[in-house]
Amino acid sequence: MNGTAAFFRRLPVLGTLAALLLLVPAGASAGPRLFGTVEFQMELKKPKSWLDAMARNRKSPIFFDEKRFNSSTTWKDLKKQAEGRPLSEQLRLVNTFWNKWPYRTDKEVYGRADYWAAPYEFLAKSGDCEDYCIVKYYTLKALGVPVEKMRIVVVLETIRNIGHAVLAVYGEGDDIYILDNLSEAVRPAQRIRNYVPQFSVNEKNRWVHVKPR
Repeated sequence: MNGTAAFFRRLPVLGTLAALLLLVPAGASAGPRLFGTVEFQMELKKPKSWLDAMARNRKSPIFFDEKRFNSSTTWKDLKKQAEGRPLSEQLRLVNTFWNKWPYRTDKEVYGRADYWAAPYEFLAKSGDCEDYCIVKYYTLKALGVPVEKMRIVVVLETIRNIGHAVLAVYGEGDDIYILDNLSEAVRPAQRIRNYVPQFSVNEKNRWVHVKPR
């Protein structure tokens, strides 16, 4: 969670941007509203932490059959468990599998306030909330889930008033499923009231989220 702190220090700037964007609702993306927000699609030019993680992943991928994830599971084993299952079961499997890794802060692992780890780094060192999202994102991508259906979402968790990150996967119709390192359950976004999305990303785009007027 500490890895999202740098973003929240820039919230006043984002608030100004959000106010301006609300003046041009025609630019809002159509489709299901993530946590009830209006979203605006942008080119993927930031955050740099995500762009760097993608670049490192391209150089050192981990999703090949012989790659061992833990003492009992290779990628081939995990893939065999997931293949042929409905999306909802694949999401539960992936969420539960990676949530077994211990939570570790960026400061503890990398000596930095904010670092988004590529899957090979998470596999070796574990990580914090956005790192769980990234490894789950790439696992599901390797299982055939289109990247257009997934987003890493940086949120404000309103109960404790702290930054957090989750993975959103879009299903049929208006269904959005949330994979969270704080929960073994894969929950519908519509049932979660304490997450306010600030921005979301996948490998193609970035979205800013604002509450509707």
